[in-house]
This record gives sequence, structure tokens and C-alpha cells, in this order.
Amino acid sequence: MVNQPDNAGSNQQIFDAPEKSTIKDMLTIAWVLSLIVGIILLITGIITFGITAIFGVIDIVVFYECREIIRMTEQRKLSAAKEKTLIWMIVGLIFGFIVVGLFMVIAYIKFDDLIRAYQNTAKQSPSQ
Repeated sequence: MVNQPDNAGSNQQIFDAPEKSTIKDMLTIAWVLSLIVGIILLITGIITFGITAIFGVIDIVVFYECREIIRMTEQRKLSAAKEKTLIWMIVGLIFGFIVVGLFMVIAYIKFDDLIRAYQNTAKQSPSQ
């Protein structure tokens, strides 16, 4: 599991990498879309007594989980955030709005780049 120490000054540079920004942007877009779609599906399901209410609830749960993944990324718990993204990405693709899942796929892919960048920096600066 790749978690970054809180006190490393050189790690702050890598943690401001473009990959981190992309991850946050993609998860924020997924967060907003899952809320909008969740509310629409929930209202539609309640009005029509349909199964779409269940999908609306699932999208609202994805909404809360996207926020948690962003927090985990800010706390530098990258491996845990990546694992959580995988779970909710699959749920979003199967039960939710497919666009939400696609934004989470992009974020999931970018976690690899961010973890790799952190590992390369950690190897180069153990003596500092």
C-alpha cells in the first residue's frame, strides 16, 4: 500500500502533480453527475413506483463515496482510494449512470500514474 508521509517536503511537489488534479477533477465531475442523476432517478422512481428509485439511491451512494475518495486522495491514502474507486466505478457502470462510471474509470487509471510518480520520487530522495 502506498501512503505518503505527512512530513516530507519533497513529497509535496509530487503530490501537486497534474495526475492529482486530474483525479480530483474527474471525481468531482462524477460526484456532481451522480447527485443530479440520483435525484432525477429517485424522483422518477417515487412518482412511478418503479425500480428507478433503487438506481437513484445507488447513484446517491456513489455521490457520497466520490467525496470520500477525494478526501482519501487529499490524505495521501492513494492505494486505499484507488481500491475504493474500483469498487464504486463498477457499481456506477452497472447500476448507475454510465457517464459517472466513465469519469471514475479515468480517475482510476490516473491513480496508477500518481502512485508511480510518488514511488519514483521516493526512490530518488531517500537521503534528503
